[in-house]
Amino acid sequence: MGNEAGMIPRSILQIFESSAELNKRGWQFNMGASMLEIYNEDIVDLLGKKLPAGKSHQIQHDNKGNTNITDMTVVEVTHPGQVEKLMKRATNARSVGSTNLNERSSRSHCVFRLTIDGTNSISDQHVHGVLNLIDLAGSERLAKSGAVGERLKETQAINKSLSALGDVISALNEQSAHIPYRNSKLTYLLQPCLGGDSKTLMFVNLNPRTDAASESLCSLRFAAKVNACEVGTARRNTGKKK
Repeated sequence: MGNEAGMIPRSILQIFESSAELNKRGWQFNMGASMLEIYNEDIVDLLGKKLPAGKSHQIQHDNKGNTNITDMTVVEVTHPGQVEKLMKRATNARSVGSTNLNERSSRSHCVFRLTIDGTNSISDQHVHGVLNLIDLAGSERLAKSGAVGERLKETQAINKSLSALGDVISALNEQSAHIPYRNSKLTYLLQPCLGGDSKTLMFVNLNPRTDAASESLCSLRFAAKVNACEVGTARRNTGKKK
């Protein structure tokens, strides 16, 4: 793996290396990968076919903290190379467009999901977990991006969902009785990650150019808000093998 490898290939490599070590202790793992984008508040399967007119992907949470997305393509993966091929496929299907700020701008939030189920033949234990890796589209100032028409609609959807994420972070930080997860598809999808017993980590990327200082300052303020938020203690999801 090269030094410029991104978060997804690095994470996947580490998971497979760890699972190989755990195989020696009686563990066997099944992993399923999916990739989606949230474009104009619609969920798009980046690995499958477009749904028929009038049908849409729905986010479903159960009372155990598990999340299902209806009609989503899930591909069984057994080695890191498979994930790399899936990423290329998803990248080709992702929505991009040109603005004054970026010739090839992401017009959606992209989510990579890896579901992991493990069983131990010695202890009879079962573990279940989900890794969500999200590439958030950056917020845009309309005065600078020059977005019009379809680009304008995309910008408004991106900014609205990022604002909704900020509202959820603020509500969690203030320990509010109501957390507005349903205000966007992004926050509703991430509800178990932000308000459950999961671990959540956010990276904020900054543009070093001076003409992007206002956007960088805005990003740093958001990062400070996120850093001050506590989402609870992560716990292992384990049980006896059925």
